Amino acid sequence: MMKKVSVKKITLTAVFAAIIAVMTAFIKIPTGINEGYLHFGDSMIYLAGCLLGPCAALAAAIGGGLADVLAGAAVWAIPTAIIKACNSLPFIIATAYYVKTKEKHKIIHTATVLMTVVSGLITIFGYLLAEGLMYSFASAWTSVPFSIIQSIGSAIIFIVAGCALDAIKIQKYLK
Repeated sequence: MMKKVSVKKITLTAVFAAIIAVMTAFIKIPTGINEGYLHFGDSMIYLAGCLLGPCAALAAAIGGGLADVLAGAAVWAIPTAIIKACNSLPFIIATAYYVKTKEKHKIIHTATVLMTVVSGLITIFGYLLAEGLMYSFASAWTSVPFSIIQSIGSAIIFIVAGCALDAIKIQKYLK
């Protein structure tokens, strides 16, 4: 049985897909390795996971895949869409659990901060596998330090942005 999705949720999903695409494709640092680049768009995937629930996976996949096309690395669009959808899952799960156990929903709490590590590992090993299959595992290992930097930077931006959004009580505007 399908649950109806509100127009507001569909709109927010599209807005987050666009934000993720822009933060990924246009605010980046090329690594010079197999068309790769360093970005902090994952921070917006983390926020989407906390605010959109399951729709965040769609926003992450569309935004991430579109970013690769826009950035001239279309060969990466499908692997990125899969990896980015997976990046959102820890936050979707952590937020669903938190909402059930606490009275007020906040973006930043112990579970979501810990999920930055889980999502970071998904990024690191997801791209290691994809790059290894597409090019070679020898070259894939050279990208791991950039994936680590990307994961740490995205976690920091997520925490700062999440604290700011919690301070203005963003949740009451999204109901």
